[in-house]
Amino acid sequence: MAKPLNIIVIGIGNVSSHLADSFQKTKQVKLVQAFNHQSSKKTVAYSKQYHCEVVTDYKKIKIDADIYIIAVKDDVIAEVVKKLSALKLKGLVVHTSGSVDVGVLKNTSTQIGVYYPLQTFYEKAIIDWSSTPLLIEANSKTALAKLKLLAGLISKNCKIVNSTERLRLHLAAVFACNFTNALYVSAFELIEKNIGKKDVALLTPIMLHSFQKLNTVHPKQAQTGPAMRNDKVVMKKHLDLLKSNKELTAVYKLLSQLIISQQSK
Repeated sequence: MAKPLNIIVIGIGNVSSHLADSFQKTKQVKLVQAFNHQSSKKTVAYSKQYHCEVVTDYKKIKIDADIYIIAVKDDVIAEVVKKLSALKLKGLVVHTSGSVDVGVLKNTSTQIGVYYPLQTFYEKAIIDWSSTPLLIEANSKTALAKLKLLAGLISKNCKIVNSTERLRLHLAAVFACNFTNALYVSAFELIEKNIGKKDVALLTPIMLHSFQKLNTVHPKQAQTGPAMRNDKVVMKKHLDLLKSNKELTAVYKLLSQLIISQQSK
C-alpha cells in the first residue's frame, strides 16, 4: 500500500471533527496532528477519539505534513494564515470555507487550495461522506493532484470549482439549507406555542415528502400552496393569525410575493 497522506488540521470544531471522522474511514489517510488555540477537555477528547497529537502552540506544528487543513470560522482564517506563514510549511495548505477566496492562503505555502465540503455540520450529525460534494481548488497541477487524491478517497462526488463559483454555490446552499431550516424553526414554534409540542410531529410527513419530490421534479414545478394559486382569501387568514408577529408577517408577505413572481416567469 502507498504511504498514507499525512494530514494536520487547524481547529477542532464541528467541521474539523467531521473531517477527522471521514479520514478514519480509509487507511490511506492519517490525521497526525491537530491544532487548537488552547488546551481544554475538548482537546484531550479530540486527541483520544482521533488518535492524534493536539498542540496549542503554532511553533509545535509539524512542517512536513502532506496537507494542512484550516477548519476554522471564516473570520478567523486571516489570523490563522498570519501564524502559519511564519512556519515555512512544506505541504499543501487549504481551507474549508465556501465564501473565502483561495488567495488568502498565498503566504502560507507554495501549494495552496480549497477543500470545501458542501454540507451542513453540527455536533453528532451523521454525514454520508460518499455522497457529500467535495469542491476543490488549487494553485498548481501538483497541488490539485494531491487534493483530487484526498477527495477521491473520501467521496464519490468531487468537483473542481474556482473561488467565484464556490461562493455562488455557497450562496445557493444558504438558501437551500440555512434559510429553509430557519423556516422549520418558525413552523415548529407556531405549533409548539399554539397547539402543543408533541404535535410538531404532524409536520414530519409533509417536510419529508417536500424534499423527496425534488428527486423527480424541478422545485418550480413542485411548488404548491396559496401563494402559488394566488389565493388571497387564504393568505389573508394566515396573515390575520400572524398579526401579533411583525417579523413573520413580513417573511410571509415577502415569500408569498417571491412564489408569485417565480410562478409567473
